[in-house]
This record gives sequence, structure tokens and C-alpha cells, in this order.
Amino acid sequence: MIRFEQVTKSLGGSRVLDRIDLHIERNETFCIVGASGAGKSVSLKHMVRLLTPDEGVVFVGEDCISTAAGKHLDRIRNRFGVLFQGAALLQWLNVGENVGLPLRMKTKKSREEIDRLVEEKLEMVDLKNVVHKRPDELSGGMRKRVGLARAIIEDPEIILYDEPTSGLDPVTSRTIDRLINRMKTELGVTGVVVTHDLHSALAIGTRIAMLHNGKIVEIATPEEFIKSDNEIVRSFLEAQYITTEAEWKRTSPS
Repeated sequence: MIRFEQVTKSLGGSRVLDRIDLHIERNETFCIVGASGAGKSVSLKHMVRLLTPDEGVVFVGEDCISTAAGKHLDRIRNRFGVLFQGAALLQWLNVGENVGLPLRMKTKKSREEIDRLVEEKLEMVDLKNVVHKRPDELSGGMRKRVGLARAIIEDPEIILYDEPTSGLDPVTSRTIDRLINRMKTELGVTGVVVTHDLHSALAIGTRIAMLHNGKIVEIATPEEFIKSDNEIVRSFLEAQYITTEAEWKRTSPS
């Protein structure tokens, strides 16, 4: 579904991605973890051509997005929905207007049809009766869910999640995890999640990739990831109090 081939990128004179190879399968939830500055968000931006590799190529399906332009690039980008780290809601629009914005900008659907789809997507993220509220009237977790409703309003094939649990308490974070799983099971989307939250990655990920100094040091299932003997992975696990000695069981947030 998404493929990086020897992708290299430097920013500000520093190499952020260093000959990255990875292949994300259709309908999986692929989590990218690592410390700040490891290259996680830079990887995400390459998937929708917000950044272009200095070397290497990025494919979305059979399309090379790293060389696409014009309508071809637009067509590839239309396969994506994005949940931004801060939800990126427009403060001067209410919830319904925020969620329906992509449809108003990119389609000729009637107001009635857009309103119906907005209500449908808000219900999917467990938000009812907030359509007329402003973003500043909502909690952080509710704003993330509104952002997710907007991300799915055009029925994308792929959703990119940029730090979806950042700034949320543990209970609300697990609510977001459940919704990410719902997108996979009910909509059949492919998910790519960039996160510092290893507990979230272990709960929702089909595979986890760890970036360190611009290189992938591990790609594994959650069950394999916690047993890794890579010193960088072990340090990251133990920093979040996850050890091979501890009793750990993958529990799907449902």
C-alpha cells in the first residue's frame, strides 16, 4: 500500500531520514515510534508529498507520489485522510462546519447531503449533539474526535495519525485507540500512526517500526517488539515501564 525505497532526507543540514526502506500493507495499522527528532513526522509528510525525498522514492499503491504532480498528485492525496496532532480545527467554524469543510471545498454535494454525512461521521466517533458547538467549547479528546470525523468525511483508503494521543490523559487516550481500531475494522482503512505513546502502539499496531537517528532499527509485531534484544528498543520500552519480565498481554481496546 505504501512503500519507501531508500528514502533519504536532510533538513537544516542534518540527515533526518537515512536510506529508509519500509512497506506498509493494506488494512494494517502501522505504528512508527521513536524519540523526538527521530524522523517520525518527516516520514509521515513524505507519504502525502508535503516533503520530497532528497534520494529514493515513495509509492502509494502503484503510484510514485514522490514524483507526481498536478492532478496526478491530487488524485493520490485524495486517498488519504489526516488526523493532525492538535486536531487543526478552525476556531471560527463550528463542529459541523469543520467536519464538512473538505466536502464544501472539493465537491458539489448539496448542503443537505453534507449535513447528513457530517452527522454520520460524528456518530462514528461517538460524538452526538455537538454539531453546533465551537472547538473551544470542547475538551482535548473531543477535539481529536472531531478531527478524526473530518479525516474520514471523504471515505479515505488511508488515514495518517500524527500523535493522536498527545496531550490526553490515559483514559481518553484509550478512547482514541478504540476509535483507531474502529476505523480499521468498520471502514477497512489502512492506518499509519506516529506516536510517542508506546502503550497505544502496542494496543493498536499490527506492526511497530522504531526510528532512531533517521534509521529504522526494528520492525516487528507488538508481541515481537517487546521481546526485542535491540538496546535502543529495550531502552525505549523500559522508559515507559514495559519490560520482558513484566506480564504483558496485548488487549485490543474495544
